[in-house]
Amino acid sequence: MKHSKSIALIAAGLVAGIVLGSVGLAAAAPATTATGTPAPQASGVLGACIGLGQAIRGAGGRLIDVLADLTGLSAADIQAKRAAGESIADIAKAEGVDPDDVVAKALEARKALLDQKVADGTITQEQADAAYAQMKERLTERVTTTATGRPSWAGQGQGAGRGAGRGGNGAGFCGACTGTTATQ
Repeated sequence: MKHSKSIALIAAGLVAGIVLGSVGLAAAAPATTATGTPAPQASGVLGACIGLGQAIRGAGGRLIDVLADLTGLSAADIQAKRAAGESIADIAKAEGVDPDDVVAKALEARKALLDQKVADGTITQEQADAAYAQMKERLTERVTTTATGRPSWAGQGQGAGRGAGRGGNGAGFCGACTGTTATQ
């Protein structure tokens, strides 16, 4: 009889755990719209984690890509100059390009991506505006720094299972939540 009670208590505990776990997951799951797509996040930009890292790279929106486009230098040449201690602004000036133009063009590419996220219903206009403001602040700072690698505000880069904390497509660097790439 003791054995039957023990099995019954264990079974009841497992059922309770499954039920409570399911309720917890359901409460944490994002809401969906009538079309079944995820509803825009209500919290601020940092809560949105809009994952623009790879999109920014693909759109040529990294500072290094924009500088290469404006100067004709290769990304590898720019990376070598960065590794030698030059900032994006230093390289731009040496090549006759205004560093503000580099930031403006990078922001233009990023704004187009944010606008698309708003049009898709992935984020709200308020989140896009906040993300853009944060990107502007960070890119303006980043263009003049000689530090290389991930900035302190870039997060751990562990998004989408790639990168394992070493520059993946991660939460951490779109300039808003988290999400762009390690080399700007």
